[in-house]
Amino acid sequence: DASCNFTLPDYTSLATAADNCSDVTVTQLPAPGTVVDLGSTTIALTVTDGSSNTATCTFDVLVSDNTNPTISCPEDQEESVDASCNFTLPDYTSLATAADNCSDVTVTQLPAPGTVVDLGSTTIVLTATDGASNTATCTFDVLVSDTSSPTINCPEDQEGLVDTSCNFTLPDYTSLATAADNCSDVTVTQLPAPGTVVETGTTNIVLTA
Repeated sequence: DASCNFTLPDYTSLATAADNCSDVTVTQLPAPGTVVDLGSTTIALTVTDGSSNTATCTFDVLVSDNTNPTISCPEDQEESVDASCNFTLPDYTSLATAADNCSDVTVTQLPAPGTVVDLGSTTIVLTATDGASNTATCTFDVLVSDTSSPTINCPEDQEGLVDTSCNFTLPDYTSLATAADNCSDVTVTQLPAPGTVVETGTTNIVLTA
């Protein structure tokens, strides 16, 4: 049962007993109602006639654990990729709550700890196994995202010359930037935008990756 015990019922009605002279009485040892553990328990049935003559037979009660353990998974876990845009799964088994009616349980994880996963959602399956090889599973998701900003290096200050109207039209400087990211290609934008007309003096250009 839930306490890893078994209460012996009354098996006397299962015996076939007879006598040449009188009715018989069948008794059981261990008695009905006795609580036994896992394993084998020998039951002795004794038949007694009206003259107190007796005969005994025995059989075994084989008690096993066929109750699955219980397991509860943690909530979905949010993680971030590394510089190579990968995430290495840690061991989440300690976050599970697992129990069994008879024995300690072992919790295993699939995909296994140390598995490298990409961006996105990965479903983790945690399995609890008890001493009788009964199992229970639960699942949760690992949500892997990219929280690392890209890098960008601007060119040196650029010198330009005004035209006959004393204006200067900004070219596209984005190709002069050096930009990189751990997960994807980057898009470089410029402000003020290429084609903007500026006058003499200094104009600050912001390049964003």
